[in-house]
Amino acid sequence: MNLEYSGYIKQYFNSLEQWMSYFGFSSMGVEPNWLFDKSYKRDKVEASKFGKVNTYCFVKYAKEPFDSAKLQQFSSQSFDYAMKYRQGMPLGLGGSLVVYPCLIVDKISKEHTEFLGSYLRKHYSAFEFPGILDISTGIVYCYSKTPMWGALYYSGFRKEIGELYSPVLWNRIAGK
Repeated sequence: MNLEYSGYIKQYFNSLEQWMSYFGFSSMGVEPNWLFDKSYKRDKVEASKFGKVNTYCFVKYAKEPFDSAKLQQFSSQSFDYAMKYRQGMPLGLGGSLVVYPCLIVDKISKEHTEFLGSYLRKHYSAFEFPGILDISTGIVYCYSKTPMWGALYYSGFRKEIGELYSPVLWNRIAGK
């Protein structure tokens, strides 16, 4: 982990490690100078997704201000990275992929929420579902709409990305 992180980000990453383990994820490690600070994966059979689901989580603290293009690049490259490393049944034939890239920011901007409200990349039997954690509030922002073709999944994606990354929801789960 980058030693330049402030105390609250180090504390968040320590808690994240524990919660990812709680949700059945294992750390993938991070390649030097790569796109993200932390990466996790979980392989799980889910009847609702008709087979084995490879789920990947990529987290990056955005110390410097960034624009929508950088957020899109982060999400897209995280998805491509997961596609490169996923194993198992072919997508659509007993296998599926869910990728949750999450940027951590000190305070979310209107530009970021507008981007999340419009960014929806379609993939065959795979889902790219980016989020932004506003560390000042502990709230995760993500795509809030449900496309017709995603009615079975999108509410679950919103719930899961929140549980995976939000300290507010971690406290609720822990009964605090």
